[in-house]
Amino acid sequence: MINFKHPKDVRLGYFKHLVFTWLESIRLAGMLPIMIIHGIIPFIFDNSFSSYIGKASERIKKIGT
Repeated sequence: MINFKHPKDVRLGYFKHLVFTWLESIRLAGMLPIMIIHGIIPFIFDNSFSSYIGKASERIKKIGT
């Protein structure tokens, strides 16, 4: 379903929402090589993704307030 009111629903303007999502996409892309390396060598970067998820969650909670 298309929700044209989504930015407003999360209390953001269109451009603030756009910048936030692009920055989060860049951060997520930065996690890609870390997770590939962790898959090959599991004893390094063992908490990196969990830490990323926690920080991303905090950023999401903070952005719309």
